Amino acid sequence: MTPLLTRRLTMRPPQETDAESLVVALNNLNVSRWTGRIPYPYGRADAEAFLVHVRTKAEDAVVLIITRGDELLGCIGIEDGELGYWLAEPYWGYGFGTEAARAVVDHAFAQEGRDGLIASYHIGNAASRRILLGLGFVETGEGVAYSKARGTEVALMNLTLTRADWEKAKERRR
Repeated sequence: MTPLLTRRLTMRPPQETDAESLVVALNNLNVSRWTGRIPYPYGRADAEAFLVHVRTKAEDAVVLIITRGDELLGCIGIEDGELGYWLAEPYWGYGFGTEAARAVVDHAFAQEGRDGLIASYHIGNAASRRILLGLGFVETGEGVAYSKARGTEVALMNLTLTRADWEKAKERRR
């Protein structure tokens, strides 16, 4: 996939050279605790397994590293129609999550022609909730999912985004 560019960010496919930066960013419980699939502690073998997964992902899946200059800020993607993302802790609070998610969602609808997306956030993750609702996602109900980092099931909120809701959200941004 061609990299996606925003005013401040570049989102590009992961590379083998990202492994060490992934370890530094994800070996942080403050980050991994809000995800389902990322273990804690997070080591080199975990980064290498992720990079293998990316090479063998489904054809319609999108997995991108979020960068600013030479810095790895996080990762974002859509797999099985579900939007997921994380940001390294030093980059929280600067709008990078919103900027990256907006670009990927806009690409999914405008370029890939998707009819809808799903997402979820762990209850208590106010930042992720703000990002998703700002994109036009609609909460559809609570559920539970296993968190590798926490080693237990956690409560989460499920959301959907239809093409019509995406178009309405885009109009509000103008």
